[in-house]
Formats: sequence, C-alpha cells, structure tokens
Amino acid sequence: MPVLFAAFFQKNFSISYRFHIGDINFHHRGGKKMSVLKRAFLYITRKKAKSLIMFFILFGIATSMIAGFAIQSATKETRKTINSAIGASFEIGVNLQNNFGIGDRGLGNVPGSIVDKVKSIEGITSNDLRTLSEVDLMGLKKVPLKTEHFSYSPNQEAILKTMGDLQGNENTELDNKFVAGSLKLTSGRHIKKDDVNKVLVHEEFAALNNLQIGSKFKVKASPYRSVNKDKVLNDEIELEVVGLFTGSNQDRATHEIELIENILMSDITTATQISGSSRETLPYQDAKFYVSDASKMPEILEKVKKLDIDWSKYTVTTSNKNFKTLTTSLDAMDRLIKQLIVGSIIISSIILSLVLAFWINGRIHETGVLLSLGISKSNIVLQYIAELLMIAVFSFGASIGSGMLIAQKLGDSLVKQANDAGRLALGNTLGGMNLGADAESSLIAKTLDSIHVTIGANEFMWVWIMGIGIIILSVGISSMNIIKLKPKEILSKMS
Repeated sequence: MPVLFAAFFQKNFSISYRFHIGDINFHHRGGKKMSVLKRAFLYITRKKAKSLIMFFILFGIATSMIAGFAIQSATKETRKTINSAIGASFEIGVNLQNNFGIGDRGLGNVPGSIVDKVKSIEGITSNDLRTLSEVDLMGLKKVPLKTEHFSYSPNQEAILKTMGDLQGNENTELDNKFVAGSLKLTSGRHIKKDDVNKVLVHEEFAALNNLQIGSKFKVKASPYRSVNKDKVLNDEIELEVVGLFTGSNQDRATHEIELIENILMSDITTATQISGSSRETLPYQDAKFYVSDASKMPEILEKVKKLDIDWSKYTVTTSNKNFKTLTTSLDAMDRLIKQLIVGSIIISSIILSLVLAFWINGRIHETGVLLSLGISKSNIVLQYIAELLMIAVFSFGASIGSGMLIAQKLGDSLVKQANDAGRLALGNTLGGMNLGADAESSLIAKTLDSIHVTIGANEFMWVWIMGIGIIILSVGISSMNIIKLKPKEILSKMS
C-alpha cells in the first residue's frame, strides 16, 4: 500500500514550494491543494509511534465489539434453535391445587375424552400423550445415586429396589425432556405412535444390565403400584430395546427411583397393558398439542378454554412457560450482551475522544499552516478521520483473531451469569418452596447449556459500521476547540 501511495503521489505532484510541520515535509505544486487522503497517509507513515498507539487503541475497541456482536449472534441462533425445537405447542395437565391426581404419588389423570375434544379443534396438527406406570423390574439392576440419598424404612427400600417407572409416549421425540435437550437419543430410534412393546433405556442402565439395541427383557406391573391396586396384574410383558439415550438429574434426585437413568420410555400400548387399562380409559399424565401456525395460538387457546371441561381441575400451559427458567436465562443473556455492546461503545468513544483531544491540541501548528494554505477546517477534520480509518483497516482486521480467542470464553461467562439469573427468578417464583427432584421437575429448572460462538462477515460488518461511527463521533468531539477557534486565533497560538 505505501508503494501505491508513493507512486500516485510522485505522478500527480511536483515540487513548487516546500513547507514542513514538525518532521513532516509537504511538497505542494502551486495552485493545487494536496488531497485529504495524501495528507493523512503522510502523517500516519511519518508519525509511526503515534500511529502504533492508535493502532492498539482501535484494536482494543474492535476486539471488544466483535466479541460482543459474535456472542449476540450466537445467542440469537441458540434461541432460534430452542424455539424451533419447542415449537408452537401447549400442554394440558392436572391442576395440583384442585386435582392431586391418581394414587399415592399423584399420577396424572387427564382422560382421553379431553384429548379427543382438543384434537378436534382446527389448527392442531399433532399431539403427544404421556402416561406413567409403576413396574416390577424383575431382577434388572438400577443405576445408583452417586451421592448419599434420603432413606426410607427397610421395608420401603426393599419395595423401591424392585420398582421402576415406565413412561408411555405416543412419540418420545416430542417429549419435553428430549425437546429441551435434557435427554439425547444416542443410538437407535424414538418411540412411535404405532409401536407395541418397544422401549428406550438410558445408556448407563443398559450397560449395567448388558442391554443393547435389539435386546429384550421382561417387566410386569408392580405389586406395590399406587394405581389399580385391586386388579390382578401378573402378566409379564417382553420389551425390545429400540433406542438408547443420555441425560442425568443426579444433582437433584434424592432417590434412585427419581433418576432419569432408571426410567423406561415405552409406547402407549405397553402402558395400557401394564396398568390393565385401555386407550379409552387410560389416564394420561399430560397431553401436548402442536399448532400449525404460532400466530393463531391465542385464537386456538381461546377455543380450548371454551370446551366443556372442568378447568378448575386442569391447566393449559404454553411451550415457553414449560421452559420458564430456560427462556429467562435467554432473556438475561440478551440483556447482558446489550450492556456489553453499549458499554464498549460508550467507553471506546470516551477513551478515543480524550486521546484525540490531547493529540489534536498538539497539532495546532499543523492546523495553522494548513489554514494559511486555504484548506478549510472541515477538510482538516476529514484528514483526522481519514488517518484513523487507514489505521483501522489493519487494527479491525487483526481484531478477528483476538475476537475469536476471547469471544467463546466471554460467552461462557455470560451464560453462567444468565443461568444464575434464571435460577434466581425461579426461586422467587416458587416463593421458598422446593422444586421436585424427578425428571419432569428438572425440566422447569433447565437452563442454557452453552452457546457456540463464531465470527463471520456479518459481525465484521457491524464492527466497521460501529467503528466508523465511533471514529467520526470522537474526532468531532475532540476537534471542537479547533472548529470554534477563528483562523486568526489559531495562527496566533502558533506563535
């Protein structure tokens, strides 16, 4: 670049007279003024120390901004992915204030009749039904808690040792635990609506019991179940493993029966066989419904509320409320990023303005000479801007590498702060009550796992847009004294 500037300079300018400002010699051909860009180039190439200092100042400004914009883009992409996974949906469950559920454990009792009524509403495209049954594991080992847990009486512990939860789903892919990422399918496939006697098991449970895809094992209704205790249910049901998943709630569970690692995720038909019910009489833990158009959600919910259902016993919850802590974490993340970006812009403008004000006041002699040659104040200010933009080409470019080094670490730190804010909001909502430790309760406390930060053309473009704005603003502020002075006053200061 210096060679190109020099060649252009030699081609267009011959020495008519010479003047110098400090250690900078300007060659000027009579009648023709030197351009802003040429004066700016001569200044930054001769004043190497000042140019180097300004390079690092602009480099720091650009690094902070590009990191902020990259984290902002990553958060938007994460929110988009989560919203896409959650989908436009709502869920009908029991109102625990007026409807504790069935049995000692308060299992769900959403009847199939409610499901049929809701499914008939136009705009609802699909649904997932979920039920919970208690099974005798028939010798299968359970994944133990990694820490000390709450202990029941010896008799109760003996009962719980053989008992496990079997969750029946129409489609496990739509189950909130998979949607939120609490569980991840690692091999095999999900449970589908028409499946019979198929099951998903946790990888640790599978390893403990020598199970793999295609393995079969038997279970039966637990004699200590809390539902249909009077029925004789001794039939053994053989289940085939069609998928393995990962996920854990070891940090929250107080007993092995609450561990996600020990839950069996099966189909609705298996659940009816275990409970001795039929699809018509089987009570569901909850029912999840998807709508075709998210914008029509309020209209559809209004129709749902008008159905002949005793709403004092049931609740309707939209998908975003099911993951309240997660959405709160994302909202907190947005606020933190905005504070980071706005703070960077304000602090950068202040620092740059102060440095430039000091330097521009030291260039009063140069300003006076340029004014004596008939160069306007606005033209001189444009030279200052051009000088910074030339340096910015290199400092902004170098900020891509430094931004990549700090953006991910800074993003991880902001995720932690956002999650802390989400947990605090959840605690305030619960009003001092403890959240359950089971797999479903863990969903409510689900926070943001991580964000993947990358720097692309869009982030670099915004650095240039904001960087140019900061440069123009800072030069304008720091040049106010020069602009306000009259040419005679500037020339008098030269002496």
